[in-house]
Amino acid sequence: MAAVMVTTFIYAGPCQSQAYPAAAQKTKSEGLWVINSNFLDEFQGGSLQKSGDPRETFGLTSDDGSSIPNLTFDHADNLWVIFGTGVGELARNELSTSKRRFRFHVQLSFLATGEADPYIFPSTLAFDPAGDLWLAGTAPESTLIEFTPDQLATSGNPTPASTINFPGDSGIGSRSILFDSAGDLWLSFQYSVSDNSVAVIEYTPAQIAEMQTGSSPTPTLTVKAGPLSEGLSAFTFDRSGNLWILVPTTESGANLVYGGLVEMFNVAGKTGTLSQPDIVISPAGISSTNQSMDRPNGLAFDDQGGLWVSSDISAGRYDTGFIVRYAPNQLTTSGSPVPRIVLTANHKGSNLDYPSPIIFGPTVN
Repeated sequence: MAAVMVTTFIYAGPCQSQAYPAAAQKTKSEGLWVINSNFLDEFQGGSLQKSGDPRETFGLTSDDGSSIPNLTFDHADNLWVIFGTGVGELARNELSTSKRRFRFHVQLSFLATGEADPYIFPSTLAFDPAGDLWLAGTAPESTLIEFTPDQLATSGNPTPASTINFPGDSGIGSRSILFDSAGDLWLSFQYSVSDNSVAVIEYTPAQIAEMQTGSSPTPTLTVKAGPLSEGLSAFTFDRSGNLWILVPTTESGANLVYGGLVEMFNVAGKTGTLSQPDIVISPAGISSTNQSMDRPNGLAFDDQGGLWVSSDISAGRYDTGFIVRYAPNQLTTSGSPVPRIVLTANHKGSNLDYPSPIIFGPTVN
């Protein structure tokens, strides 16, 4: 298996032209899937149309109480969930409101059995246009591993189809990875331990192939986020191919609210380095004690172009998390718009205690 080390700093040199970066996302999806520590929920229909504390349509918990770092859907709408030291598939036809605990159709384990094992702790995952599953995490370096569809058909501990290792202090892939419709790989990046600047970087399929054989290509595009971020929480694309980055801030304000920013970059056709966002959405007051972003963690667009942001609440507070929706016409210019919809926790189900990653996917019947 090939491994590659990339330089700690990225330079804006000449790069090959890139495809229009429309995100590889479905537009037929209707359900909002939310991770809450060791369980996940799905909201749909009327529960997403107005503010309130709705009950989830569907919820699942892990048998052993393990946390769930992330989830995604494959091209057949099967749900894939990271758990502990592995990843599991919940088949589309097995997702039912009558079920309350994970019953994996396929389960891949990455428990170490020797020094040669390349991977231990996955933290995020994504499918590329060919249907290959990519996972990112630490082992102990920042690592990307790839599995082909054939390797995802049965449970086990398969050898990855490819492995890409990055410097241990780079933070690459620790939060989010995405593939666009052209097969370009987008992932989060922290420059080094001494320089905690964060960015989203892009590699084309040709560059990915180089990395799989041991080369260290300069990313086609580097998009620097900030300021005052404590790590890049999430990023996604709108239907026009604009890149939206979510960054929590490091300084707390009134009522111990830390806040955050959503930054939009027009990345179509761009190469080199971008550091000036085209649009910045900053927090607005939504109650006497809270703002629309408080250590935000999740970011997703719905089919109508609305932007949803989840916040899991700053340390030291005794409130629960929440999710807000910005209407499309609130996202055309920089500002501090008050979100049109605010979803709060229904304490009977504890469904939004600590919402983190969110994603739109198929609804459960």
